[in-house]
Amino acid sequence: MPAIIDKLGLEHLPLQRQLIASCLKAFEKHEDVVAAVLVGSLAGGKGDRISDADILLLTRNAFHKKASHAYQEFESDKAIAYTLTSPINDTASFRKYLLEDLTSIEIHCVDLEEKVEIAKPFQVLFDKGEVIAARLTDKPAPKHKDFPVYDHGDEGLIWELFECIKWLSRGNNDLAKGYIKRLAAKLSSSTQEKASTNPA
Repeated sequence: MPAIIDKLGLEHLPLQRQLIASCLKAFEKHEDVVAAVLVGSLAGGKGDRISDADILLLTRNAFHKKASHAYQEFESDKAIAYTLTSPINDTASFRKYLLEDLTSIEIHCVDLEEKVEIAKPFQVLFDKGEVIAARLTDKPAPKHKDFPVYDHGDEGLIWELFECIKWLSRGNNDLAKGYIKRLAAKLSSSTQEKASTNPA
């Protein structure tokens, strides 16, 4: 296991530790993967048994467009219940995984050309090209209540509903209910739009 894993303070969360280590094993060896950052609750020391590992990989030479082999290596020894794969655009791609043991991980590959900002909390996993410092910001990280809903259509619903289940399990009922209300409104408007464009 990479030495950095022991510095993350996640001894009480061995499953997440293993996911992070597995991601590093699959991606760090590639020359065009320049840096990796753990963000979110695990980075801030507030994670729990069902917190997802959220990893940002900074890449170059359009690695995000040809990263399927690295993702496949990460997937190879895991019991994966669900995968959400983003469309590949000019600067980024991601995959989000929900495993059968209810752990989850997001792996984002973002090209250095994308001016992504890194907000606290975060922990640097590696930085081969010393590129992270220039991307740090004092702006607050996005809050769950502000996340867009139905952003990936029907394919993303499992991930969104699992997020709500996690919030409910922690007693964050208002957050979950607020998200579900926004999701329901979006689904309703989407259904109405389809009906208007495809009349019987």
